[in-house]
Amino acid sequence: MFKNLKITFKMSTPIATIGYIYLDSILSAAKAKEILKDEFYNNKIAGTKEMIDEMLSKILDKKYDVYCASVGIGENREFVTSWTKKWHDKNDDIVKIEGKKQRVDIGAGHFKNYHMPIILKSYKEVIFYARGDKEEIERLLKNNIFYVGKKGSQGYGRIREIIVEEIEQDWSILKEGKLIRPIPAKYCKELNLEGFDFQRLPIIPPYWRKDHNELCVMPGELH
Repeated sequence: MFKNLKITFKMSTPIATIGYIYLDSILSAAKAKEILKDEFYNNKIAGTKEMIDEMLSKILDKKYDVYCASVGIGENREFVTSWTKKWHDKNDDIVKIEGKKQRVDIGAGHFKNYHMPIILKSYKEVIFYARGDKEEIERLLKNNIFYVGKKGSQGYGRIREIIVEEIEQDWSILKEGKLIRPIPAKYCKELNLEGFDFQRLPIIPPYWRKDHNELCVMPGELH
């Protein structure tokens, strides 16, 4: 039986992200980790719509053609730092193939040097709302999700604690009349939504995929 839920990520480190943090995408990744095991980390895979529905329909309710799972909400401070990858010249002497010293190409390929800006958001906690299977959502998150956002391997987005609570209201899509996740624009009239921005994006996770795009109405600034 699906329940109305509030899910809190208590954070240890800032999150590297330039967009919304989608709970249904996090849950989809958690389930995919269990299914694919080590293969999950070897390939960037976007499952078919049928695969996503098979996984998530047992975990999350669905309304307005999207899963009942908000984006992350919380007070945060935003700042910019840099991400650097650099080959150390002192190691040149140990790079040998068939006994011959080789030139390390730092302009392209595996050893390419990077020095790129990265946007960080510092949260004490990130809150999500959902309507779904409380026990399964809690199990998936606590067993499989330890970082959120990008560059988790660099220590960004580390989650200190996850709390899943049952609440009375269904705030998974609308909270007190405020949209808290993207939904297809065709539902604007039904929900009396006005004055919002629109964007074409997928209506199923992961949200970097290039298929199943629709014109969606976007949430405003969320705190």
